[in-house]
Amino acid sequence: MAECHPVGFQWVMEAKARGATLIHIDPRLTRTGALADLHVPIRAGTDIALLGGLINYVLGNGLEFREYVVNYTNAATIINEDFKDTEDLDGLFSGWRDDTASYSTDSWQYEGVRVASAAGKRQQGAKEAREAGTQRSYQRHATERGHEHGSHGASLTDLHNLRRDETLEHPRCVFQLLKRHYRRYTPEQVATICGIPEELFRQLARAVTENSHRDRTTAWAYAVGWTQHTVGVQYIRAASVLQLLLGNIGRPGGGIMALRGHASIQGSTDIPTLYNLLPGYLPMPHPDSHGSLDEYVADDSADTGYWGNMRAYAVSLLKAYWGDAATADNDFCFDYLPRITGDHSTYQTVQAQLDGTCKGYFLNGQNPAVGSANARAQRLGMANLDWLVVRDFSMIESATWWKDGPEIESGELRTEAIGTEVFFLPAAAHTEKDGSFTNTQRMLQWHHKAVDPPGDARSDLWFWYHLGRRIRAKLAGSTAERDRPVLDLNWSYSTSGAQQEPSAEEVLQEINGRQADGSCLSTYE
Repeated sequence: MAECHPVGFQWVMEAKARGATLIHIDPRLTRTGALADLHVPIRAGTDIALLGGLINYVLGNGLEFREYVVNYTNAATIINEDFKDTEDLDGLFSGWRDDTASYSTDSWQYEGVRVASAAGKRQQGAKEAREAGTQRSYQRHATERGHEHGSHGASLTDLHNLRRDETLEHPRCVFQLLKRHYRRYTPEQVATICGIPEELFRQLARAVTENSHRDRTTAWAYAVGWTQHTVGVQYIRAASVLQLLLGNIGRPGGGIMALRGHASIQGSTDIPTLYNLLPGYLPMPHPDSHGSLDEYVADDSADTGYWGNMRAYAVSLLKAYWGDAATADNDFCFDYLPRITGDHSTYQTVQAQLDGTCKGYFLNGQNPAVGSANARAQRLGMANLDWLVVRDFSMIESATWWKDGPEIESGELRTEAIGTEVFFLPAAAHTEKDGSFTNTQRMLQWHHKAVDPPGDARSDLWFWYHLGRRIRAKLAGSTAERDRPVLDLNWSYSTSGAQQEPSAEEVLQEINGRQADGSCLSTYE
């Protein structure tokens, strides 16, 4: 953090100067570790065992923040009696399917409660339900793709049937299942797997738990040392379990903070850049089960918390997209939204390129020719496109693979035989455009352009705005129903300067949201 996030690290050092304990867990002794109160060396890729050891230390010694755990987590909730842990099934949880090499999570659910199907699983469930003449099935392994529900997770039905044991003694309550599962991570096991001496592990465990109670909190900060592992999600979820047990979530000074690798990666995620989410973490609608806005909201909203306002969030987004064209009479143009039909993530898209079903590809600040796993497949996929648009500061490998890539050198590909038409359009740097940064805790900072972009370089906002403007111009006068979503778009951003740069401030106002009278919202409420 000291080297890669120096501005943020200055506040860590401020906290240390005021009495905070700084612990650095890293295979290397870096400048961060040199300044820390405690450096814990760890074998790369063994973080699950370390976190499991800390969870076991908490549960085995009764160090959980009991009042917090009972009232603010699902620890007291009782799980379906069909659930089996890895000790019961020789290393696998219940629900493993050899045919798909994945889990069906029906047996993992709360007892007496059903989970609504996720967007990516609804098509098959709806089809089967229609064929059976019954309501849409809620048993399509609902949480196999939990991210498709949006940030709030799967909605639950029959909540009145939820069973809880607030003594945390029921053998199938979440707390006891956790206790049983994590007891394998003893200090001896942690030492064997992670290479951390037992006494050093105990010193770490004492430091974390002694600083986590009613009056004090502990925060974890991570970066690509967690996210870039194949099990990075499991690292962060394990840390979430630990923090919830200690009462360190939702309280000042607690939390799990992602040190993002770019000034506004968090902003990009919020808006979003993920194929399966709409801005604000709304889930993508599905063609079979979401014929109307009401069906969409009923399927994905929550009964409690802010996600109970999902309809307001969805209408706000639809009004931002289609303005005056979106009215209550036409379901606020809900029909205009594209639908998700399956997994369209990076590697499935590459496979679609290789199969010939994905014909065109935009690359914005990405370099998959060398920057993604199985870069060879990435290059072969791009060689099978009709067209490729690359926007970056310089001629990166994803713009030149067709003439100097490894497959060209080996003779596997020949430049003259590649049919892909590659367009390289130079991009403006952040110093060459107005805009905002959103950091890991969603604090926003505005920055003004320092200089104009050189030559043909243009901002991302310029590119997408003018591409949309030109497409709309080509469709002007069309009476085809399929063109209405494009023609009805609210595309009235003001422009300035010789290059007609769209107003980034107006886009930020749109993201912020407006009242019914058009005035900008002043608070989240």
